[in-house]
Amino acid sequence: MSQLPLNLTSLIVFLFCFGAPLQAGIVTYPKAKGPLSSGLIESELYTVTVTQNQESHSPFVHQSNARTEGPGTQWVKGRAVSWTDFDLSGTATVEVRWNGKTLIPEGVQASVYPARHNIEASVFENKIRFQIPGEGHYVLTIGNDGFDHALCIFANPFSPTTRLPPPSANVLYPQKGNNLDLQKQLEGVAELIFEPGIYQLGGEVVLPSSVRRVHIQGGAVVYGSFHINHDHVTIDGRGLLSGLYMKHKEDHMIETPSSVGFTVVDGITISDFPYFAVRLLGHDNTIRNVKTVGPWVYNADGFVAWERSTMRDSFIMANDDAIKVYDNNVSIKDCVIWNLQNGACLQLGWSSLDASNIHVDGIDVIRTEWRPESNAANNGVINLRLSKGGENIQSNLTFQNIRVDTPVLRIFDLRMDGMGPNRPANRHRFHNATFRNIDAKMLDLPGNPNNQNFIIPFNEEYGFKNLVFENLSINGTPITDENATTDGRFLIDPLSRDEVKFTQTQ
Repeated sequence: MSQLPLNLTSLIVFLFCFGAPLQAGIVTYPKAKGPLSSGLIESELYTVTVTQNQESHSPFVHQSNARTEGPGTQWVKGRAVSWTDFDLSGTATVEVRWNGKTLIPEGVQASVYPARHNIEASVFENKIRFQIPGEGHYVLTIGNDGFDHALCIFANPFSPTTRLPPPSANVLYPQKGNNLDLQKQLEGVAELIFEPGIYQLGGEVVLPSSVRRVHIQGGAVVYGSFHINHDHVTIDGRGLLSGLYMKHKEDHMIETPSSVGFTVVDGITISDFPYFAVRLLGHDNTIRNVKTVGPWVYNADGFVAWERSTMRDSFIMANDDAIKVYDNNVSIKDCVIWNLQNGACLQLGWSSLDASNIHVDGIDVIRTEWRPESNAANNGVINLRLSKGGENIQSNLTFQNIRVDTPVLRIFDLRMDGMGPNRPANRHRFHNATFRNIDAKMLDLPGNPNNQNFIIPFNEEYGFKNLVFENLSINGTPITDENATTDGRFLIDPLSRDEVKFTQTQ
């Protein structure tokens, strides 16, 4: 028998080992069924169809209704957010049917965020149709109050199906339904795999040191949270981790202490969280393609990951700080942020911190809901809250390619003093920061003292040095040294004015 040519043999080996090269395609996940299915909320407002190459799919559409108890719930009464997710390679056409009690009035506009995609949505009868360019996180709103009942569309990266290991002494597939004794079942388990279905953990599960992976498949809904006390743990999948039955500040959804590193959280959605969504206090962590929705109470922060950590390609809807940027060599890239009434988009510190070499690149802020009458000092796209001072220094920070799609109360709030009554001034040093290619919309509220961008030091020694704003645009106007206090609405203390430069290079 003649031998196959080497290149053909190599191709056969490649396909056998790795599967066929990825093509355009759509993969949806099954609706969670089984015990406890009565708690799963299917969207009352939206039905979604995704079409590619004349092949249509109808993914399940979830809904989270605003809580009625807890701090901050007075501002979200009657609201809801819906979301659907699927894997996508290539472009796709999305058709959304509005199932509300009233028809979409003629002339009402539908918008798709982030705005940088320039997606045009057509409205006909009670349907909205638009094309998405590929994987990513998109939000559809209808009318002026569209964010009150928005639809999030999470197009996950398309990836080949991987074969999961069979059940064994090291691999646990928990039974669907109540798993209040899951903690006891995990002794000696290396992988915990949730198949499509609904699981009630009854609160926080502390993973024993044997567990290296928690996999939540698409179509699985897990009510509960996870605490990790050892290195090298991955929580991944396309499923849902929900805090629906947890009380305000009961637990963080995923948490590690400062001694733990190399944690990976990848691909899952976290909903109805009553405290932090992902709180990784250790080092060398990765948060990737994680989506958070339904943060209806205050203290519902998005992400924090400390030294040498990366947070990227994620969607954060939060009701406190969306992303905390707290430690050395932290990288944040290509995230979409929606803040409710509380917290900042990018929080640099509630206390004086030592941190350097921070890089933020590619942020789309699609919405903030900070109240204009509030003098809260933790509101801002980029914010230094500093409720506690010290001798520390933050240095060598870069924030670039940031877009703010809808008008916000303020963009920059960097204050060590002047934060309002009963908020004392605090010492800190903030040096060598570049803010580059920022295009933002800002509210215009004449006479409102909260509607400004602040740079206020503690004194001449503790304050700001070498802050450069390069290609900053506010409401379409390029900001320079000449118009920073007018069109830019910057309030800069004279002690820091010489340390702040505004340039335009484009």
